Amino acid sequence: MSISSFIFGDPLKTENLASEQLNKTKALAVFASDVLSSVAYATEAILIALGVVLSLTFPIPIALTITGLLFIVICSYWQTLKAYPKGGGAFAVAKDNLGEFFGLITASALFIDYSLTVAVSLSAGASAIVSAFPSLSNHVVAICVTILVFISVSNLRGAQESAGFFSIPTYCFIVVMFSMIIFGLFAEEGTPKFVIPSNHETLVEGAALWIVLRAFSSGCSALTGIEAIASGVTAFKPPQYKNARITLIFMGMILASMFLGITYLSHKFFIVPNYSETVLSQIAKHVFGINVFYYITQFLTACILFMAVNTSFAGFPRLASVLAKERYIPTRFANLGDRLAYSNGIIALAIVAFFLIITFNGQTQALLPLYALGVFISLTLSQAGMVKFLCQKKEKYWKAKATMSALGACATFVTLLIIIESKFLDGAWMVLILNALLFFAFKKVHQRYEQTNDELDLKSGGLNQYLTRYEHYCPKVVVPVSRLHKGTLNALRFAQSLSSDVTAVIINVNNQETERLKLVWRSMNFSIPLVILSSPYRSIVNPFLDFLFEQDNRDPEKGKAIVVMSSFVPGQFWQNILHNQTATIFKTALLYKRHVSEQTRVIVEIPYQMRLDAQ
Repeated sequence: MSISSFIFGDPLKTENLASEQLNKTKALAVFASDVLSSVAYATEAILIALGVVLSLTFPIPIALTITGLLFIVICSYWQTLKAYPKGGGAFAVAKDNLGEFFGLITASALFIDYSLTVAVSLSAGASAIVSAFPSLSNHVVAICVTILVFISVSNLRGAQESAGFFSIPTYCFIVVMFSMIIFGLFAEEGTPKFVIPSNHETLVEGAALWIVLRAFSSGCSALTGIEAIASGVTAFKPPQYKNARITLIFMGMILASMFLGITYLSHKFFIVPNYSETVLSQIAKHVFGINVFYYITQFLTACILFMAVNTSFAGFPRLASVLAKERYIPTRFANLGDRLAYSNGIIALAIVAFFLIITFNGQTQALLPLYALGVFISLTLSQAGMVKFLCQKKEKYWKAKATMSALGACATFVTLLIIIESKFLDGAWMVLILNALLFFAFKKVHQRYEQTNDELDLKSGGLNQYLTRYEHYCPKVVVPVSRLHKGTLNALRFAQSLSSDVTAVIINVNNQETERLKLVWRSMNFSIPLVILSSPYRSIVNPFLDFLFEQDNRDPEKGKAIVVMSSFVPGQFWQNILHNQTATIFKTALLYKRHVSEQTRVIVEIPYQMRLDAQ
């Protein structure tokens, strides 16, 4: 077994694609882990934003508001899943109904959101580990990168394998969270760790509205990842959209229950967030005490946070595939890898997440201000697109459905404005700029593909000129040489098979080597003339290009001169750095040198295969 097969598994045939689709149980673990994991940091984000005094009053109303918003969004996506069963999610809805501009804005926002989800989830998971084991506080980045590599490799092994890895911890986390909430409801109330001001009610009444809105926008991170199911409908077993709908409903119910339960317990136990221990860790200590159940809770919290990364690894590559098929990003992202996974998208996401972790040093609170903005851009545009879709189709109950989508679009748009206003100076401005840059990048790539198609398109009636056979065609052939060896002789032999008009060329940058070649050439009585080009400044490219242009002008009816050059194929891949440097320089100069002629220069490379044992 090769190392590649051991790490990534044996290749799968295309007909095995159906077996890689997920049932509802595994799909919930793959697509819902991001949303469910947000309970580990969403409540904490609300408390941090509110501060000590305001956290006495506002967390539960804010959590209820976010839960209502969650219900509206799920109702809207319920309709999207049936309308767009081929996947694409928010991007497909926005592009088809609102136009390319809004479609690409949505795609840009989702790309950013998926990337930040990976970085935030890994850093939050590392924080859960550090809360239980403070001695690891200096190794947060190393923990994040290690788990990132593990999850990337798991996804490269295929959807079934990654779902198998992550199903058990996801469901164990759900059981532990509900157990903690149920036991917490019957536990004694906590005592405040701070002195409650006597004028606390007056302080609350006079609280600045923007603090509450800031806390609301932070808590909206609980909704990130909810769009992943709509982007990955094709990953479900048939009937795909029906199974996706059921999974979406269960996901929403579980998330709402856990989010409200944890927020209530944080209020009941007077939890105060700090940077050395997470809110969830403090709740677990109140409910279970510091025992095996506490460590199981922390371990499973870290697991679900790490597995939240898997939602992005499931959604991002599929969205990239849709964009690649429409030629907004390189088309290689549309291809399935050996294990029927979108390998290029998985690798690209892993690289972006790695740089985010390194840049922000694995700090969750440093990444959260950038978070949630992208998902609410996509939610708003997706639901606005569904309003237009439903109004055009006018199917049964279309007015009620369109009203629900319109309500969702308005609610998420207002939330988006709140997030922009409250998080702008904390980093949201970077997301907006990056969104714009990605938008223009998508447009530029698409424009380039369109130009290429126009250039390569065979216009009607124009085939004969390309297929016309040239009788007695004798092209001009130029062979650059540095010294005589087996590879050079193969190139000269091939050049003579093409034409009788062959010229060998050496650029004189070393008089001794040039004289030695002249003597060998003369002694072997070659019929091919050898031209020596002077190079007072030791350049090998410019003298050769000048000579080629002279050859082009000679006998113009023969067209541009053909270049035949030799190259080595080393026994091992790494040995390429030792060979073929001159050939690479020549090819680059010839291919990208602009010239007045419209005719393409033909370059023929004759490889010489080195023996594998020549190491």
